[in-house]
Amino acid sequence: MNAVQPRANILILVAHLHEDRSRKQDRETLQSMAGLHIASLLDRSKYRLRLYHEMWHGPYPTAAIKPNEFAIVFLTGLQMDFDRMRQLSYFFQRAGAVVVAGGSICTLFPEFAARFFSVVCNGGVECVVDVMRDYECGSLKPLYRSPQNKIRRYEVDYRENGITVPVHFVEASRGCNFKCDFCSVPAEKAAHAVYDLRDIALNINNSIDSSPRFSIRRLYPFVSFIDNNLSNNLGHLREICRILKENKRVKMWGALTTQDLLRNHELIRLMADSKCRDIFTGIESVNFGFNRFHEKLQNVKGSATLYDDSEYAESFGMMIGYGYLFDPRITSIEQMKAELRLILQSDLLHHPYFISFVAPLAGTKLFWQAVDRGDLLPNLRLRDLDGRCIAYRNTVDDLASLGEFAATIFRTPRMYCSRKKTIIRFLCHAWQHGRKNPIVSYLFLRNRARLKHLGRKHSNAIKRNYVGGREILDPQYAEYPPDIPPEDKQKYFNPVLVTDAEGRATEWLEGYRPIVQ
Repeated sequence: MNAVQPRANILILVAHLHEDRSRKQDRETLQSMAGLHIASLLDRSKYRLRLYHEMWHGPYPTAAIKPNEFAIVFLTGLQMDFDRMRQLSYFFQRAGAVVVAGGSICTLFPEFAARFFSVVCNGGVECVVDVMRDYECGSLKPLYRSPQNKIRRYEVDYRENGITVPVHFVEASRGCNFKCDFCSVPAEKAAHAVYDLRDIALNINNSIDSSPRFSIRRLYPFVSFIDNNLSNNLGHLREICRILKENKRVKMWGALTTQDLLRNHELIRLMADSKCRDIFTGIESVNFGFNRFHEKLQNVKGSATLYDDSEYAESFGMMIGYGYLFDPRITSIEQMKAELRLILQSDLLHHPYFISFVAPLAGTKLFWQAVDRGDLLPNLRLRDLDGRCIAYRNTVDDLASLGEFAATIFRTPRMYCSRKKTIIRFLCHAWQHGRKNPIVSYLFLRNRARLKHLGRKHSNAIKRNYVGGREILDPQYAEYPPDIPPEDKQKYFNPVLVTDAEGRATEWLEGYRPIVQ
């Protein structure tokens, strides 16, 4: 009689390098669903799964990795985290694991990424199904492709995520059809596609059922759709509103949308009626020149009515959140300060969820235009494309002044606020909406505390200049074994450069330059 074979171990690891360039834990929820989607496509009857999120759990303890501890390790991360993925790949491959990598760099530059991993997934998470089929047959290939607009039906397994937050993260669609020049989604050709409505309803209930019986997540379920753009398909959005209105368990929901949704007052009313109270929208800037320069045409068209549209949505108790971007090539420091005072002391707009410089992400239209204009700094690294480093030369102000301004807006952004205005607006908001729904007042307070929370992440003990190519690197870059061969150290631990000493695109990138029609 044959002995029962133990199930092989699989690790799903979301890589992350901390925004403060220090080695520490950060209880944020960026990319919170990435590991869950991978896990949901794996057969738990055959494999033991472990999910690890470096942002939430802290840097993975590479010194504790045991030989053959994991049969397969799935890695994913943002562009700025790609170097961390390479570092982890070295440790896990040395320990005998098959390392499968996905994410933006793997999708945009698959042949380049294949230098560092056993297997590269290009496109949608559905690649995992094909990878596992071939792994079990002993015929793994180095590269798998799955179009991001081809969504297979599958049920998200919300067990053992390891991330405990008071909301339920759900996806109802993928991709976006807009063409903002700084966004990696159009560069990845990730056209908008929707999940089956039955799966969306099922996943909402699965997430609620997975939460502890007496937790806030079970007693007061708040569903947050983290799609790239939930409003890209308005018919689909209307059906989601119907599902959420009918679901008596859901008490409130929110979503990521584009700014043009705010102009659709009929749909805003429908969303409010279905319990939507939180919208994160791509306002990006109140500077008309910024939106036009970066081809955010949906924002240009609605710039004249932005404040009125925001006020209309807020009249239903909706919290309208957004990120705020600066481009130091077209905006001076004094203009940036003026914009910050305008939005942070506004009687109509809420505070931004974050403040950032617009990053020339590798492979985007913005990146290639900046290369051709000679706008990028020399020796720029993938790690520097995090929205906090200045990545450009030909800026309105000098780099030293911009670095000092960056330190201010990332460490002490609330200095541009007015405490008096904040208190007055909160009292008005609480009287108008909080009496009926106290959770709305909580969202208001959370919004006002957000920038202060972000500022606390930036340690004064770490000396930074916020200039790409010259900024310090994270400690993980030096955490390699003492016996590592020089060629492996260079391959896995030296930062990936996107520009050379002259500011031109590096050789590995030039092979992916778009062909001008």
